[in-house]
Amino acid sequence: MRKDKMPVKAGSCLMIGILLIILNLVLSLPDSVYAENSGEDVIPNAKAAILYEVTTGTVLYEKNADMQLAPASMTKVMTAILVLEANPELEGELTVDERAVSHYYCSSMEPLRHLYAGEVISYEDCLNYLLIPSGNEAGTAFAFELAGDMSEFAEQMTEKAKELGCENTEFRDPTGISPSNITTPRDMAKIAEYALTFDKFREIVGKTEGTVPASNKREEGFDYQNTNELLAHSDLYENPYEGYIKGVKTGWTPSAGYCFTGYMEKDGLKWISVVMGVMDSAQAADGTAIRGDLPETVNLLRLTDGVTADDLKQPINGFLIAAAIVIAVLIIGIVIFIYRKKHRREM
Repeated sequence: MRKDKMPVKAGSCLMIGILLIILNLVLSLPDSVYAENSGEDVIPNAKAAILYEVTTGTVLYEKNADMQLAPASMTKVMTAILVLEANPELEGELTVDERAVSHYYCSSMEPLRHLYAGEVISYEDCLNYLLIPSGNEAGTAFAFELAGDMSEFAEQMTEKAKELGCENTEFRDPTGISPSNITTPRDMAKIAEYALTFDKFREIVGKTEGTVPASNKREEGFDYQNTNELLAHSDLYENPYEGYIKGVKTGWTPSAGYCFTGYMEKDGLKWISVVMGVMDSAQAADGTAIRGDLPETVNLLRLTDGVTADDLKQPINGFLIAAAIVIAVLIIGIVIFIYRKKHRREM
């Protein structure tokens, strides 16, 4: 009798041990979902969006976060990533390829305020011009400089997106002009999170203005302002997050609508917001038209008010716990069966 109980007792101890190990592994899984969505659409004018907290890996809010949409000039975040991976300190200069300013590759340039074929510009000035006022020819110039070919550079952009875990992203150009560029809010948040690991990227996207300097092709430089108006005070709409927002990139084309990937540091937390597909301009109190993605982003960020790191430490999904328990029971059953079979043979 005493020997017959030994397998059961040993199996019980083993069962408890395995169960504790598996539950510990499950409870340590990252990327918990806060599930703040109460059914209310806080950004009714956006087709899709996501609000993600970096330090805890928590999605606070999402709306059609896996919907594929054109990112417009948010594309330039990935362009900047390839530039910074090739030259993290932005050392040296490049010469603008004549193809980079051709109508075929770069159909959208501000008259008299753009780069010229053959112009020599530093890597740092060129990346500033790419990210702050969204200079399209800076993106095409980098593509020809680094890859020698536009399609090759676009393929590298897509491959990098896949490396970052972006499952629904594909790039056809480095600027966002092409409507064939596609991504999702979730993928765009992953791209922005990686871009923000570069010191130079964080520095540049936080600037409100900059200058393209005089060069071998221009006697005088020209100044520009950041298209991200949330970085500075505006009298047109309320922005309680002035000073907290540190970047990242706006976007607009007729087909994509207004888009914005933002980065905010507040109360010890780091928030990445993505709003896509806002098709109409918003109206300020005085009737002035403003970018529709900016007030939508403010509405999205209001969800962060009062949220702390402790609030974001949510229990893991119940389905995962149940699955872990089932697996544990199956493993335990197999172990006990083998143990008993071996014990009978020894008797």
